[in-house]
Amino acid sequence: MKARALVAVGLVLGACSTAVPEAEPFAGVWASEGWGIVLDIHGGEADIYEISSAQCLLASSGSARNIDEVVSFEGQRLVLDDGGRVVRFDRLEALPAACAVDPDPAPATVLATVVAAVEEHYHPGVDAAWEDRLAALVVPPEGDTAALAAAVKGLLAPLGDPQVALQSGGDVWTAASSPVATALAIALGEGALLPDADVVAAGGLVVADLGGGVRYLGFLRLGGFADSDSGSQRTLAGALDLSLEGASRIVLDLRATAAGAETEALLVATRFVASTTVVATYEARLGDGSMVASGEAVAHPMPTGPFAGSVVLLIGPGTSGPAELLALALADLPGVTVVGEPTAGSPRSPLVRSLPNGWLLGVPNIEVTTADGMPRVGVPLMPDVMAPLTIDDITAGHDPGLEAAVAL
Repeated sequence: MKARALVAVGLVLGACSTAVPEAEPFAGVWASEGWGIVLDIHGGEADIYEISSAQCLLASSGSARNIDEVVSFEGQRLVLDDGGRVVRFDRLEALPAACAVDPDPAPATVLATVVAAVEEHYHPGVDAAWEDRLAALVVPPEGDTAALAAAVKGLLAPLGDPQVALQSGGDVWTAASSPVATALAIALGEGALLPDADVVAAGGLVVADLGGGVRYLGFLRLGGFADSDSGSQRTLAGALDLSLEGASRIVLDLRATAAGAETEALLVATRFVASTTVVATYEARLGDGSMVASGEAVAHPMPTGPFAGSVVLLIGPGTSGPAELLALALADLPGVTVVGEPTAGSPRSPLVRSLPNGWLLGVPNIEVTTADGMPRVGVPLMPDVMAPLTIDDITAGHDPGLEAAVAL
């Protein structure tokens, strides 16, 4: 969770200001439909709270300048559109009393906040043994952060979703880490699997020219798609243009990519789609388990048209989140061949929840449905050409997926 994937974070854009005319129409307290967000817009500032049955925590606070660029009215409701994800808010008379209480960092409260976040937001819902794990959960003593982290991981690991994550201090743990994907990312970062290539790191990418006029573009850094800010997008766009120029084929290696921003993944797709394409629609989970429409992922074409060469997508169990969404966007396009192993089946970024001790929890809360009407959460994308990769392959500097891509 290098960047917070909380949709409402985009509202806080600058330092505190007392004169923000564009914020005045939206002043008040607003509670989201789903998402567990309370937004308090007052005096030119926007405070964002994360609220659950366990606690209300102030997640961020700052200026509401330019808020009208991301929120609007839909009748009496406030609507936030953040990179295609849509969140609707209803007005409250006042800030909930729980939001005025200082955070309680005690282990029992941290665990209660984790449990509430998962039970209220996680889609497709907890596994059959969830209640048994809760019954067996032992609250660690105060100050034993290692034991507390272990308790959270033990509770969440059986969910098996790579977008379920815990950031405790500088450590980021996911509920379904692929050892092969991790080893591959490290090896490619060192250029170990491309001994004859000119490997250049740029903007979270590894770009390699293996000769013959073929250039390969790999999204192989552990951070994945870096962020959704304009500077990050310019870096990504520049690396894409550099790699596509004069190429007859491009390989997008997504086998070790799980983190980042969906807006950047869709930016990659713009180079390959011929027309405006709704890649998927989103539905967010409500507290009662029902779902509500929450926007769509759209890829817009480049004015110069799509890349004219062939495309190879390398995928595997380490492909999830924005990278898996990108794979879904490109898989059925003309000239695209998918190589590798099935993806993780979790093509969405997590909703990030603050814990009262300062840790962050990632809980994916949306269903992603592609244009063919298929819900994709829990349904891996299957390759056209199977090319399994093992730790032994990586140790030996052997890459069956890349060899298959070259042979196509």
